[in-house]
Amino acid sequence: MRTPRVALGLLLVAAATRGAVIGQAQAPAAGPTFDVVSIKPSPPQTGPTFRLNVLTQRPDGGVTIAQTPVALLITRAHPGTNVADMVGLPAWASREFYDISATASMPSPTNDDRMAMMRAMLADRFRLLAHSERREVPTFDLVLARDDGKLGPGLAPSDVDCEALAAARRAAVEAARQNGAPPPPPAPFDPNAPPPCAMSGTPTGFKGDMTIDALASMLRGPSGRLVMNKTGLRGTYRLNLTFASALGAGGLDVAPSPDDGPSVFTAVQEQLGLKLDPSRTQRDVLVIDRLERPTEN
Repeated sequence: MRTPRVALGLLLVAAATRGAVIGQAQAPAAGPTFDVVSIKPSPPQTGPTFRLNVLTQRPDGGVTIAQTPVALLITRAHPGTNVADMVGLPAWASREFYDISATASMPSPTNDDRMAMMRAMLADRFRLLAHSERREVPTFDLVLARDDGKLGPGLAPSDVDCEALAAARRAAVEAARQNGAPPPPPAPFDPNAPPPCAMSGTPTGFKGDMTIDALASMLRGPSGRLVMNKTGLRGTYRLNLTFASALGAGGLDVAPSPDDGPSVFTAVQEQLGLKLDPSRTQRDVLVIDRLERPTEN
C-alpha cells in the first residue's frame, strides 16, 4: 500500500537563518500571551490525501492550527530551528497531532509578538523547557558520485537564464503598475511539468529548476540530517528526483511503504549521479529539557 501524499502546510526545509532560542532551560520571559487557548487531539484523517500543519493567523494575533505535531509548533516558536536540530524530542511530539485555536486581542501584532505568544503557549500548556547548545552533529555531504563527474539522467544544467527571466517578469509587473493595469497573471502551474525556473516538491520527490544548494536544503527532510553541498556545481539545474516517502527520518513520523520506490540515498545516486556521504559538523541545536503532552482545556 502506498504512503498517502501529504499537502504540507510547512515545507520541511531547508536552509534558513537561525532564530533565538530559550537559554539555560528557562521559560520564556514575560511578554504577550494568547487570551484563551483550546488544544484538542486531531481527528483521524482518511482518504488518499491528508493535510498537515494548516495554519490561519488572524489580524488580532489569534491563530488556528489544524493537524499539527508539537514538534512543528516548536519550529514556529523558534524560526530557523528544524525538527532535525532538536535533541531530546520525545517520539510522541512528532507522531501525535493536535488542533489548536488561540484567541488574542492585539491591535497590530508583529512577528516577534506571534513567536512570543507561541513560546508562552508551549511553556504553559506543553510544559516546554529548552535551551540552545552547540554540538557536533551528524550531517551529510552532497558530493559527486562518479570520479569523471558524469551526472545522472535526472540532473542536467538548465539552459534558461533564470535571472533574466525574473528580471523580465519584474519589468512586466512594473509596466502594468505604471499604466494602472493589473499585473500579468502567473502562468498556469502544472506540478508534473513545472515551467522554467520553477519547481514542485512532494514528500516523494522534487521536480523542476533549482540550484544544487537548494537541492541540498530540500534533501534535509527526507534524509533526516543537514545536507552540505560539496559538489562544486554552480548555476541552475533541471532536476527530476523520485524516492520513497521518508518523512519519519526528518522527525515527522510517516512510515514509507515498500512499494513507494527507492530510498532517497539510492535515488540521489542513481537518478542524479550524486551521493550523500555521512559527515559531522558543529551546529547549534535546541535541547529539549522537558516536554509534556498538553494539559486539558
